[in-house]
Amino acid sequence: MQGQGFDNIVLHLDPVVAKSLRRRRLSPLLIGSRNQVSIPLQLLKGYPEEVLHQVIELASEAYEAERSAKAADGLIELEDEVEAPAPEPAVNAPGRPLFTYALLAVLIIVYVSELVFGVDMSKNGSPSTRTLLVLGGTFRPSILADGEWWRLFTAPFLHGSPLHLAVNCICLWFAGGVFERLVGWRWFAAIFFVSALGGSVASVWINPPDIVGVGASGGIVGLFAAVIAVSIRFRSTPLAQPLQMGAIQILVPSLLPIFFGGKNGEHIDYAGHLGGALAGAALALLVVVFWSRERPTPRFGAAAAAFSALFVIVAAVSLWPISNLRQFMVDDPMANYFAGNFEQAATGFAASAAEDTKVAPYYKLWRFLAQSRGNDMKATEDLVVAARQMDQSTWPYPVYGLFLGELSPDELLAKAGDDNQRCEAAFYNGEWYLFGGIVQEARQHFETAVSTCPTTYMEYSGAKGELGRLDAR
Repeated sequence: MQGQGFDNIVLHLDPVVAKSLRRRRLSPLLIGSRNQVSIPLQLLKGYPEEVLHQVIELASEAYEAERSAKAADGLIELEDEVEAPAPEPAVNAPGRPLFTYALLAVLIIVYVSELVFGVDMSKNGSPSTRTLLVLGGTFRPSILADGEWWRLFTAPFLHGSPLHLAVNCICLWFAGGVFERLVGWRWFAAIFFVSALGGSVASVWINPPDIVGVGASGGIVGLFAAVIAVSIRFRSTPLAQPLQMGAIQILVPSLLPIFFGGKNGEHIDYAGHLGGALAGAALALLVVVFWSRERPTPRFGAAAAAFSALFVIVAAVSLWPISNLRQFMVDDPMANYFAGNFEQAATGFAASAAEDTKVAPYYKLWRFLAQSRGNDMKATEDLVVAARQMDQSTWPYPVYGLFLGELSPDELLAKAGDDNQRCEAAFYNGEWYLFGGIVQEARQHFETAVSTCPTTYMEYSGAKGELGRLDAR
């Protein structure tokens, strides 16, 4: 009830409790009509739990007095009555959503780790797409071709930007504040993780194969869908409508593509949202079926906790392949080259040349490419030194001559002695044209290299990488 100068909540009371309240003064409750009590919301500010505990105490006393009165009248026999044990609270006595707090802390810690352990420099506080891929984002080729199914469990803990993290944390805060108290932390956690897994699967299945997916959105949207499903249990109470309206306000925008993209190549993963919503709603409906009226929280809480523990264990064990993949990416000069980390790439190619003298001339060529892309003033000087150490009558010395201005692209191709050397010449000619800004000619040479070079050659990988970079432009 709202009016000029007052804002109260009016409760319809159990007759036994109402009778007891009329006999005793309970501030700040105001007895209204026969079975109603009015609570000024302003007076509750600061100590709502105190009023709750007083009401519970009075209700217990009232029912005990009623039972004793019936026993005195011979209506019931005390010795034959079996009192049902009081159910344990879902989290703790005050009813704080502790799992929600813990999950928020984990998401924030993981995001900080993305920035600290990223394989590329973050931009505006956001990790690169390559960092998200290395640290466990969903990526269809990695999951299906490489068997990295653990990405379905790790991606929900990652986020692509501070805004992405903040929006998800706010929505999780709202969901946890109501829903965790309603179903208990065990089922709240299970619904979140089932929804997150459903969102990951839908994202990989529906989205294009070249999408890297991250975020807890699938799990959070699943929570709001579950709120609507669980409200069925309370359909005859005033609680149902507020639950449904609050959840719909967040659920509907998350499923409708009213936004078509984000900054820096980010896009809202509506497929993940849909998968999370379906999984969360399905599990919540199953929970309602087995939720007896006598219990404050659903049954089979141990099974729910076991699933949540399994999800977390899989995600934690996945840190091992993630750390290995990250170390490989940090140490791999080719990966650094195409990630734009040209200084690291040049250092890596130089180290590889020292370790493998047979392939050293090629590593030194790649060091020159990385130095040139990174605007290193010593690039040409180092290439001259490397050329002097080679036998000028052997391949790939003519490639050195191309970048030192001694040969033209056509002359380099003419000096190639077999198909393998011609495929290498095609790649390095493409790099020469690319340095000169002649993109279309460079693209043609890269396409030739991809179609003619063995897949184990550095030039094959280099041509594919350059074509991918040109397509991205």
